[in-house]
Amino acid sequence: MPILEKETARDRDSQVLPKVPVPPLKQTLDTYLKCVQYLVKEEQFKKTKAIVEKFGAPGGVGEVLQKKLLERRDKTTNWVYDYWLEEMYLNNRLALPVNSSPVMVFPKQTFRDHKDALRFAARLIRGVLEYKGLIDERALPVEFARGQLAGTPLCMEQYYRLFTSYRYPGIKTDTLKVQTNAASSAPEHIIVACKNQVRTPASGETFHTQSQF
Repeated sequence: MPILEKETARDRDSQVLPKVPVPPLKQTLDTYLKCVQYLVKEEQFKKTKAIVEKFGAPGGVGEVLQKKLLERRDKTTNWVYDYWLEEMYLNNRLALPVNSSPVMVFPKQTFRDHKDALRFAARLIRGVLEYKGLIDERALPVEFARGQLAGTPLCMEQYYRLFTSYRYPGIKTDTLKVQTNAASSAPEHIIVACKNQVRTPASGETFHTQSQF
């Protein structure tokens, strides 16, 4: 496959990407004020600016928190990851499809008969499993940034959570469950849902494993 001729994430396992930087405190506060000034009236903006200046004063709360962020950056691979995951995704109470989770809609298909539809589904599943094989082998081509940072290699770790993670629902916040050990040598389940009905094996019936497809 041509895709495997490109440099892969496996080839870069020994290379460490630069850590996500922590912007200087003044830069963060200036950016915040620039955004706020278009959202509030002038009098309210003056009050907000005074609060921000106090927050960012030498020896103030801002410097203390900035120091903690710098310490967090030094101790973690990505200091912003947990904040981003929780606030942008797990705490989000909106419907998952479109708002935060990707979905795919296929063009309408015309099948000759029931078996033709099953063959289509089988080919789709096989393609997904082949892609998962690339993920398991860390053989996906490394992606690179565009624009001002063009050519900079990007972290590929998000791909390796595909097919191995589950979002456990909660009332106020969800929990991300990720399989981090090789508990199973192959994926065990594919969920088939149709008209709000989930396919389950009939009495005495067994599902095929990945190697049997």
